[in-house]
Amino acid sequence: MKFLLLSIALAITMPLFAQNKSKAVLPIEDAKMDNYLQLKKPARLMIKVINSTKPLEGTKVKFTMVHMGASTQVSDIIKLDAKGGASILLYENLPWQQVWVDVDDFLYTGVLVNEGLEITIDAAKQKKQVYLFDEDLLFSGKDAALNRAVCKRFLFRKDENDQLSSRLVDVSINATNKQMDQAAFVKIADSIYTALKKIDAEYLKKNPGYGWAIENETASSFYEWVVVGMRGDMNGAPALFKNAMAHKPFFTSNAGVGYYRNLSSYMANKSDNSTNNLQQHLNKLKGLNATQKTVLDSINYYEAKNDAQYKKTLKDLYSTRYQLLKTETNTFYFQNVKQAIEKNTEGPRADILKLSLMERWKDYFASIYPLIATSMKIGWTKNAVQTELNKATAQQNETNLLFAKADQLNGDGFNIGKPIVKLPFGANLYVLDSIGHIDDFIVNLKSKFKDKTLIVDLWATWCVPCISDMTNSKQLHEDSKSLPIEYVYLCTSSGSDIDTWKERIATLKTSGTHIFINEELEMAFRKKLNADGGYPTYIVINKAGSADSKKISSMSGLSLDDLKEILGMN
Repeated sequence: MKFLLLSIALAITMPLFAQNKSKAVLPIEDAKMDNYLQLKKPARLMIKVINSTKPLEGTKVKFTMVHMGASTQVSDIIKLDAKGGASILLYENLPWQQVWVDVDDFLYTGVLVNEGLEITIDAAKQKKQVYLFDEDLLFSGKDAALNRAVCKRFLFRKDENDQLSSRLVDVSINATNKQMDQAAFVKIADSIYTALKKIDAEYLKKNPGYGWAIENETASSFYEWVVVGMRGDMNGAPALFKNAMAHKPFFTSNAGVGYYRNLSSYMANKSDNSTNNLQQHLNKLKGLNATQKTVLDSINYYEAKNDAQYKKTLKDLYSTRYQLLKTETNTFYFQNVKQAIEKNTEGPRADILKLSLMERWKDYFASIYPLIATSMKIGWTKNAVQTELNKATAQQNETNLLFAKADQLNGDGFNIGKPIVKLPFGANLYVLDSIGHIDDFIVNLKSKFKDKTLIVDLWATWCVPCISDMTNSKQLHEDSKSLPIEYVYLCTSSGSDIDTWKERIATLKTSGTHIFINEELEMAFRKKLNADGGYPTYIVINKAGSADSKKISSMSGLSLDDLKEILGMN
């Protein structure tokens, strides 16, 4: 009987992902997705390089999976074996999960993996690295035909497509910042979408098939940014906004996940997060200690005064309140955002939007993730939260053990890389290209600066925002000299080289500890400290060994008082 039921379930769900009929494809938020994912196993992506004249064993394959949850992308590195092969088992069973693959000098592409895909690279035919696709690149397996169609569309009239997409991003940001009125935004956005659809139609006329996939991805990438430009109440919204709300992505891609992430942020902005409401909520809590009550009473007193002369006093009190009632404050804000999502959406979509809240509260996972899981109505989203909670808990336990070990060590012989040079403006340069384990580096780094809070900046020599931030924060370095802070700059080897790195530092004249770190070690460091993301990424590690990757999003514009507040030094 169990086999019969399983066979019936498979017969019902598997056709939902037939490759050539749009009506047979299941949107991510479809109610049937839960049953589908209960049966679906994680797919496998195979990489194979043939006819190479150079040894392939050990060649790096960097891959990045698009993800729903605490981060939108998860990266790792594997290596080709002696026969030029590599196998990537996806971490999750998400539908049509996008994976970006960088195979050394051979290939850079993004593919959608659902049931299985193999990419074969003929080194004898490919004289340079392939970007996305060419006719000599072989896709095989159940997901092959769709990926050929989608990759070829991405390259079709690419310059024009990129210009339209860039324009859409610009006007969406201007609209959300109220630098453009909504009528103008809607008019421009409509014209951009018309142009994008025209390119789709021209491509499909020449390359018929998989129109449902191509048109859905175009819509996801379009509405991802339309949501950013949306403002005001959804009731009575223009047709563009209604269409944006009605969109349903098929793929766990950058565009599909970005659409849900931005829609979640839009809903969150509709929640009531006012300071007064928070204060009223905290005033009603039971079981507060004497210090907590005193701070709340002081805030009540000064808020009642409603006098501008107490603005600085209130700011300091709010900071103290947060430190004393961190869990209660984050729980209040989470409940407000959750209620806003549930008020404006329902069913699987509400659950998917709440998955994005894990990123917002990733550094408070112990108290917030269980609340997110409890609010879930769909099995696969609840499982996704629980998986993230288990992973974050395990990582935190490992990190706590590392920092505890660091506190027990003394001396100054800690290996944080090979010393290169000490520059006259207070910059100490190291290169870290090999170490026994990333744990050793973390322990040594914390031990070397045991009595200091570390501000770790993960950056790249080609990253314009990184360099701008370093330039603009030089005054902050000078102002904070008397504070127990060490600025640690970890420059990735990805896309960077040592000579360029040294030249950048010499030009920028940024003081602190500078470490040129092997890309694999950098990725392991990010995983250990729960700091996924792009560049720059800032991690604050306080003297007690607590790591937080959300406290600082940018150093530019921070004052000394801002820094003290962020680090809890007021």
